[in-house]
Amino acid sequence: MKKLKFRLSIAAVFSLVILLLFSACQKQIDETSNNTSGKNLSVYLTDDPCVYDSVFIDIRFVEVKIDTSKEHMDDEHFGDDDNDADDDDQHRDRFGKWDTLSIRPGVYNILKLRNGIDTLLGTGNLPAGKIRKIRLTLGANNSVVKAGTRYPLNLLAGTNKYVYLKLKGEDEDETAPGQSAVWIDFDVCESIKFINGQYFLKPNLKAFSLKQFGKLEGKVLPKAAAPFVRVFNNTDSATALPEEDGEYKVRGLRDGTYNIKFSGSNGYFDTTINNIQIKKGEETHVATITLRR
Repeated sequence: MKKLKFRLSIAAVFSLVILLLFSACQKQIDETSNNTSGKNLSVYLTDDPCVYDSVFIDIRFVEVKIDTSKEHMDDEHFGDDDNDADDDDQHRDRFGKWDTLSIRPGVYNILKLRNGIDTLLGTGNLPAGKIRKIRLTLGANNSVVKAGTRYPLNLLAGTNKYVYLKLKGEDEDETAPGQSAVWIDFDVCESIKFINGQYFLKPNLKAFSLKQFGKLEGKVLPKAAAPFVRVFNNTDSATALPEEDGEYKVRGLRDGTYNIKFSGSNGYFDTTINNIQIKKGEETHVATITLRR
């Protein structure tokens, strides 16, 4: 009888231990992940152009870093200490786990992605959580075309093949229930360095959303002036290469007052206009500018 009671006691203790372990594991899963309430993310690529014929960028992977811990959801500063160098060749750390998006790897002529044009770079079905970062992995087949001649565009010494963008809540749009989108702006003028007769790449990218950022559009003439447009204030700037008919569009601008400089070529003078107001989620129309000799 004593042996039977002893066996029953061991069985009861064993069952209790299993129950506690299961509860602990279930609690950890509940606290860190909830795939049923995840979302579909779309990442778009667009261009902040410069005066080149073409710029070809080799993109091999696009990944997003997801923090699924519920205790971090409302802490906007939790990822402030998440250094990019610590993420190289890593799959997860205390700040989150990297999730690979579905993309079409290859070479993109990003100068075609200007004046409001973009391309769908990657998509993914993500677990519920906060997107901390986006990581692009660049390949080696990068080049730039200037005045009809194509030049290799190697990474500048000390520049990583991984390109990181830290995201804030304002950088992501909810486009529909369970769906969101982020736009990546590739700043060509800041990304390409001309050193000792050679072109080098040091990528400068910015993330933005359509609802939380503003845009402007206008027209600059004549075509013979080959105008270049720069929109700027003390904290923000963007560029545009007008189309054949002179129309241009700039997106990803924060709220504020901006100046616009229209730079002319072929003997045409520059013109600057001031005090252009930009508001998030709205498009500002700028009157047509005609450059003079």
